[in-house]
Amino acid sequence: MPTFHAGIAPRFEDLRDEFDRVWTSLATAPERQGWPARRAERGSAERLFPAVNASESDEAIVVEAELPGLDAGDVEISIAGDELVLRGSRTRRPEQPAGNGEKPTAVTWQRRERGSGEFERRIELPVPVDATRVEARLVDGVLTVTCPKAPQAQPRKVTVQSA
Repeated sequence: MPTFHAGIAPRFEDLRDEFDRVWTSLATAPERQGWPARRAERGSAERLFPAVNASESDEAIVVEAELPGLDAGDVEISIAGDELVLRGSRTRRPEQPAGNGEKPTAVTWQRRERGSGEFERRIELPVPVDATRVEARLVDGVLTVTCPKAPQAQPRKVTVQSA
């Protein structure tokens, strides 16, 4: 005899998905006082910074990374084999600007959630890219890296011939 569920099973799945989302966000958030060490040095899951989105078109892989408070000179980008490597650092601000052009004043932090220090993020590229044509722009705290696909990785239309 078949078993019927009165709509309760999807609720448990939704609850499990929400739990997974929350747990992942906790595990991937930067530490309070800096970026965590790598997995091998820590023995725990690596937290990911910066947060990235990656998309693929026929011509390129585009990676967007959130880097609030960083300037172009704070970020280094390289292609190493099949990986895009983002490196950089954010300096810790020990003082708070006075706001009226006066000398900054020392502060006691009540909450400090934005990490500081050096970071490195490696993003595996799904196809070979032309490293000589990679471009990057940092606008309003969002780094956009465009990695054109290598010619052999781009789709190619094949003409069908008849006998």
